[in-house]
Parts: sequence; C-alpha cells; structure tokens
Amino acid sequence: MTEPTKTIVRRRPTQRRKESPLSEEDWVDAAIKILKDDNVRGIKIDALCKMLGVTKGSFYWHFSTRSDLLVAMLDHWRRRTTLNVIRSVSGAGVDPKSRMKLLFALPRRSNSPASAQVEASIRDWSRRADLPRKAVKEVDEIRFDYITGLFTDMGFDHDEARKRAYLAYCILMGDSILSGTLSEMDADEFAAQALMITATLEKIDG
Repeated sequence: MTEPTKTIVRRRPTQRRKESPLSEEDWVDAAIKILKDDNVRGIKIDALCKMLGVTKGSFYWHFSTRSDLLVAMLDHWRRRTTLNVIRSVSGAGVDPKSRMKLLFALPRRSNSPASAQVEASIRDWSRRADLPRKAVKEVDEIRFDYITGLFTDMGFDHDEARKRAYLAYCILMGDSILSGTLSEMDADEFAAQALMITATLEKIDG
C-alpha cells in the first residue's frame, strides 16, 4: 500500500515593518497604540511582537519584563505630554499671559485628540494600579507647578497663583475632554476667554 503524500506546510517569513532594527521607542509607541485603542490589559508581549513582526527575542533585547516596558511607556508619556510641552511653551519667549494662552490652545491642536485618548486610558489604569497612579500624580504636580509659576510671573502672590493655577488646569483638562463633542467656541476664542477668566486682576475669594 502506498503511503499518502505528506504536505509540507511552509511557514511564511515574518514581515518586518522596518528594515532597520527596532528601537526601544518603537516598542513604546506600539504599546501606546494598544493602550489607546484597547487598554493596558491588551499590552502583551505576544501581541506586540505580532504587531511589529518580530520574535520575542527582539523584545527581550530592550526589556527584561513587560513591567519594564510599562515603566518606559509612562516615562515617555510624561516626557512627551508634559516636559516637552513646558519646554516648548517656555521657549516661545513671550510674556506669561501669552504662554498661558498657548497652554489653553493645546487641546485644539490636530494631534490632541489622540493624546487625550492616551491620557484617559492612563488615568483609567491609574485607578487600579500604583505604577500609573504615581506617574499621573507626578505629571499633575509638574503641570500645576508650571501653571502656578505663570500666574506668579503675572504678579499674583503664591496662594492666589495656586488658586488660579488649579482653576486654569481644570479648564484645560475639561476642554481636552469636551472639545471633541462640544464646539461652542473656536480655539482662539476659547483660549482668550479662559485666560480672561483665570487672569483677571480681581482677587479670588478664599
């Protein structure tokens, strides 16, 4: 009796999305995309390798564990959405009111909706885990301190500057959530109105 012919199934070669070796930032960017589209539970080594078209060896070249990747992702978020923004606004070389106006305009920039989605996912994650909770707290403190400094530069004393900074930060964060569904004002009008509300010379009653 003749043996049946065996069918040889050849594995398709892994398709790399980049010709050059992947960097740590490539892995972080991929993790952030999953976080934005899904949530932190979707950030798995297998899923990342499939997305980037590489084997696990490539992942472990850059990170010892998944937790190391999550730390790098949070650090990237802090640097990109806070430290780099502060550096850019401060480098504009304008007076503190104009810098505050630049901050109020941020939620209306073309890349802001995606950034807002990432931030919302990280803040949601922070309600369940210490690692992102500490990162969010640090980011909020850095942003708040910077805005406080702007109001101090406008001439308000420390306590008054902190009150106005808190109000300004609430307005800024609220607009980042609502601007995608409500469009009562364009970016310039919103920034001008928000600045008028927070930087008026009358003292805020404590």
